[in-house]
Amino acid sequence: MKHIRTTVCFLAVLICDSALAAVHYVPDEYATIQAAVNACKDFDTVIVAPGRYSGSGNRNITFNGKSITVRSIDPGDPQIVNSTVIDCEGKGRGFAFYMGENVDSTVAGLAVTNGYALLGGAIYCYNNSSPSITNCVIITNSAVFGGAIASTNSKSHPNITNCTITTNSALVGGGGIYCNGGSPKIKNCIISGNFAPDGGAIYSHNAGNPLIVNCTIAANTASSSAAGIYCYKSSNLTINNSILWGNTATNASEVLVGNLDAPTSIRISHCDIQSPDENVIRDSDCTIDWGQGNIDADPHFTTTGYLTDTESYTGGDYHLLKESPCIDAGDPAFVTAPDETDIDGDPRISGAKIDIGADEYEAPIRATVKVTPKTLNLASNGKWINCTIQLPDNYDVADIDTATIALNENIEPQWCSIDEEVKKLLVKFNRSEIQNMLKDAENPLLLSISGALNYGTDFEGTDTIRITPMGGKK
Repeated sequence: MKHIRTTVCFLAVLICDSALAAVHYVPDEYATIQAAVNACKDFDTVIVAPGRYSGSGNRNITFNGKSITVRSIDPGDPQIVNSTVIDCEGKGRGFAFYMGENVDSTVAGLAVTNGYALLGGAIYCYNNSSPSITNCVIITNSAVFGGAIASTNSKSHPNITNCTITTNSALVGGGGIYCNGGSPKIKNCIISGNFAPDGGAIYSHNAGNPLIVNCTIAANTASSSAAGIYCYKSSNLTINNSILWGNTATNASEVLVGNLDAPTSIRISHCDIQSPDENVIRDSDCTIDWGQGNIDADPHFTTTGYLTDTESYTGGDYHLLKESPCIDAGDPAFVTAPDETDIDGDPRISGAKIDIGADEYEAPIRATVKVTPKTLNLASNGKWINCTIQLPDNYDVADIDTATIALNENIEPQWCSIDEEVKKLLVKFNRSEIQNMLKDAENPLLLSISGALNYGTDFEGTDTIRITPMGGKK
């Protein structure tokens, strides 16, 4: 009975604390992020308005052991995240966690850039600290170890979720993430365009049981070994449902499993890894447990990032195209957490099975498309080809980004207008452009109209027309 009363009292305290939680606004109420954090009690939230935050109080931010959240006004909106920037100006890092913070200590929906430190150019977790880092963009930071994030100490287990980690660099190891001890969980992240001599994306040693799941690790570079993942000295890593592709190093471009004073084992399952026979290398006495579902096939990204001749990085778009072999190719036994999403905030499973990588492919909305005239005379001097686009009932044509509309992927409209009464988008294409494209086409011809809504969801629809060629019927 005593235990029941104690539990009830504890829950009552938690409920009371949560009900009294406060929200602190930067810069409306506090000039700096640190000042707002200092004013917080457990379960409070700091909301940072869009803007660029630099100088003392906006770098080397510490939570002081508090279970609080520091976030943008909308961590799920990429435009908000990219415009809510902590600029460290090369004079320190964004955040340091060292007072035993746990998963309730959260950084969400912020961009951190221009950080510089010995460990963790943007974020450093140590001394038994395990915060949650979610929906963040960590870009162009540098360190000796862990250009973007460093985690040290055997009891530091940060949760790094739905983050984009790109163009960071390390002088020694871990251009993206450095792990020495602990068991970080890296989930639904894109790690691309990072550099280090060893471990261009991730460098892990002396670790407990780190987990990399549902990640895309691409176009990272290392001047020595493992542009993807450098793993050694009893760093027992698990990699699941992830893509490692297009990473470049002198040795073991994708993964190196090394033996430095202690053998290392890793487990890889349901991953797409480029040329694993050449690019995944293990030292003697080390073990790679190749589980089920691994493939070696071009993932068909929308675009792939690359290094230019001047060694600068041109970013890629790591969404999967519809022909990607990674779609529905993930672990059939994978169980998503409640409300879990992919890197874009879309449902983590949208098809028969989870997709491999950070992006869950979302099939385009099927639009109803009507093209007129139904028979196109190539000898005609008419000016326009007309089209109407109608979306399913739960979508609004007013949300269509007209700049994305294309006919057969390459002809752009000349005019667009919404017919509010019938909820259709009216579109006009230049007739001569289409006639030039169709002069050698066969009858009947399928025309495709595609585009995207303002929040990124694609749509497509088709209609069939007939063609009357110049000089006769067809």
